[in-house]
Amino acid sequence: MKVRLGVLAIAALLPLGGRAAFAQTLGVSGDPGLLRISTAVSGSEPIAVSNSSTTYTVSTPNPNRLHSITAQLNAAMPVGVTLTATLAAPPGATSLGPIALDVTARDVVTGIPRRTDSTHGITYQLAATVQAGVVPVSTRIVTLTIVQAP
Repeated sequence: MKVRLGVLAIAALLPLGGRAAFAQTLGVSGDPGLLRISTAVSGSEPIAVSNSSTTYTVSTPNPNRLHSITAQLNAAMPVGVTLTATLAAPPGATSLGPIALDVTARDVVTGIPRRTDSTHGITYQLAATVQAGVVPVSTRIVTLTIVQAP
């Protein structure tokens, strides 16, 4: 099975009170490259593959609000195939661990403190069941968005 994973982060600018000085930003270092499941033990599910080659940088200069990061895919994964993302958290924030991604925005990091400016790792894991069969090479775009916590 071959599934190509492409990553695109949208730099989210959320001006507060019309002041550009409080714009939050989020960016990634690049694409993780091809994730291909090609190994299975007889009688077991295929062996998942991981990639930890990308990072994200978050900047939250607003002194008044906490922030979260969400992740979502541009299209659903094929039946029997799961893509998870784990974002390491900045100090004081919480990573929600491996989150199965789909077309719905899901929290991946919460409680990002005020005045954060740091870079952290992203780990993607691609897993499949035997029922997935052979999946042609395809691309999924992961969109990361920074949002203000309520």
